[in-house]
Amino acid sequence: MPDRRLSRSSPTGYGLDAQPLHVRIVKFFEERLWLGDLLFKVLPLLFFIGIFWGLSGVEWGLLNHPVNPRVMFVLELMGILPLIISRIRPGLAAGLMTFACLCQVISLQGPGFAAFAVPFVIYACAKYGSRRVSRTYLGIGLLGALLMGGEVLVLSYAYRGAAPYYAMDWVYGVFITVLVTGFCAAVVLVAWLLGDLAGRRRREVAAVQEKNRLLQRERDQEAQLAADAERMRIAREMHDVISHSMSVMIAQADGGRYVLEADPQRAAHAFETISDTGREALTEMRRMLGVLREDQDHLKMKPAPGVEDLPGLVEDVRASGVDVSLHIAHHHLPPLSEGVSLAIYRIVQEALTNTMKHAGPGAVAEVWLGVDLAAAELALEIRDTGAGASAADDGAGSGLLGMAERARLYGGRVLARPKGEESLESGFVVEARFPLARVSPTGSQPGASRGAGARVRSSSE
Repeated sequence: MPDRRLSRSSPTGYGLDAQPLHVRIVKFFEERLWLGDLLFKVLPLLFFIGIFWGLSGVEWGLLNHPVNPRVMFVLELMGILPLIISRIRPGLAAGLMTFACLCQVISLQGPGFAAFAVPFVIYACAKYGSRRVSRTYLGIGLLGALLMGGEVLVLSYAYRGAAPYYAMDWVYGVFITVLVTGFCAAVVLVAWLLGDLAGRRRREVAAVQEKNRLLQRERDQEAQLAADAERMRIAREMHDVISHSMSVMIAQADGGRYVLEADPQRAAHAFETISDTGREALTEMRRMLGVLREDQDHLKMKPAPGVEDLPGLVEDVRASGVDVSLHIAHHHLPPLSEGVSLAIYRIVQEALTNTMKHAGPGAVAEVWLGVDLAAAELALEIRDTGAGASAADDGAGSGLLGMAERARLYGGRVLARPKGEESLESGFVVEARFPLARVSPTGSQPGASRGAGARVRSSSE
């Protein structure tokens, strides 16, 4: 079924991917901070200064000083245009605006519309600037409020008696000065507080987003590691199944070809073994590949092989012409977890496969499985009387590497060596050891006697 999106006629009125117009407008300006400042802050102030200094008849500034409209217009531009970068570079914008306002006062041209831009730049410094920039320009803004109050106080005495409008006593002048200073300081302080709260919120959101990004990257890395581990596990399983099955089938095919005319019954048995081994390998491959198909759980029909399947494995190898005997101390073995049981089966399978491939004609193999309480370990040993160190190597040793990796999963170890290293006999030895605390599902050790580690011939030979 195709993925149907909500239409405009849905209850919400918007599709799954659609957003309201006002949300899209806000996002548009959030991605272009300078454009919003230009349209909604700078252009309105420029409109007012153009009308005021271009059409009004203002001629006098501070202390009855004559005003030059062109100079004042330039100073106003210097104080307003930095708003364009106030949210991108708040420190630079605030510095330029401070310089422009200071020039207006020093030149006695009087404060103009640039004073209305001060709360905006204070807010921007508190929200987007560093802590140092924020506090520095908060102090400068409060000093500007004091300067504005001082200007009112000077004007109240400079124009005393000049006109009825400016005729005020000193008490009224002080009152007006305190009122203007407090109002300007309150505006600066409120702008800074709002910007600081918005800045804290912005930093918290950024921290959450960064944390989510790191968690997502960690999740992706863990998923990749899990996928790599699963691929390695499937590769080990495929190697063990295919290597053993193909070795058995090749040995049976060679034997059946030689006895096809002389002993048809033995040839038929050989071909039957080839058929059974091929089906078994196909079933194993389907089971392993089935875990990759979430919608085909019915392929996982057969459980993973384990210690209880070793007699059947030995019979397959015997049918291929290698004399193998199996010795398991059943009554001394602890309960084995599924993973350890599978690891033991695969180690025996790979060792016997190597015996069939490299030991040569007439080789005899033995498999021993028991418990060594002296070392508190589960002991597995596979010996053969084949060529040993003189056997030809036809690969990169991936089978031995797979044995070692399986054992390490459960705290064990594998030692593979030619038998000639310890005696004058020829052959090869594969020895695997697993800590008893890691082999049982509950981690308990068996209560067996010290002789449990001895080689005991079982009825499964």
